[in-house]
Amino acid sequence: TVEGMDARVSGFRVGDEVVVSTGLGGALAERAVVSALHVARKPSNLSFEEAAAIPAAGQTALQALRDQAGLGAGQRLLVNGAGGGVGTFAVQIGKILGAHVTAVTSAAHRDLVLGLGADEVIDYAVSDFAANGELYDVIVDCVGNAPFERAAASVRPGGALLLVVSDRKGLFGAARQSRASGKVVSAASVPYTPESMAALSRLAGSGVIRPVIDRTYPLADI
Repeated sequence: TVEGMDARVSGFRVGDEVVVSTGLGGALAERAVVSALHVARKPSNLSFEEAAAIPAAGQTALQALRDQAGLGAGQRLLVNGAGGGVGTFAVQIGKILGAHVTAVTSAAHRDLVLGLGADEVIDYAVSDFAANGELYDVIVDCVGNAPFERAAASVRPGGALLLVVSDRKGLFGAARQSRASGKVVSAASVPYTPESMAALSRLAGSGVIRPVIDRTYPLADI
């Protein structure tokens, strides 16, 4: 909730309920000072807890699929770790962009990801997506267990492998792997933008996407 602002800020008032992107590090505090460029109005249909789930995970998924991969209608997307924070947004955003979405997750999260719009579900305890011969236009790894060496063969020529979670080898090897394979390999995060934050706020406000809350904690327990 806005408690005060610089005189140069426009478009907000004291008392407005907002959702804020504080960057990759996040914030755990009762109050924070942030740039007005990283603030969007909180959709009235969301609780504060739901709104707080949007900035980091939602923007990571949106920018990976839309901006880095250029995912489009009719393409095939595989989300590895579809039941997690970034994964639940990636499934929903993939459907919004018109893709056929395959979700890799645990059996416990099967109904969840189907409810978010996944077309197919692979239980990682039963089947290895990287060994079933299927090809995808975009694979987004939200877990960190699908590096280039394992997953690249499952990406179509000209497709994209997006490593949301990666080790040092994956981070520094992505550019070289891209050149050698002819596929987009990215392990770098994209800076969060006011546009992406506003877009996610609109989508959540219209009910097109919904944040998934696993659990909440009192600030004293953080």
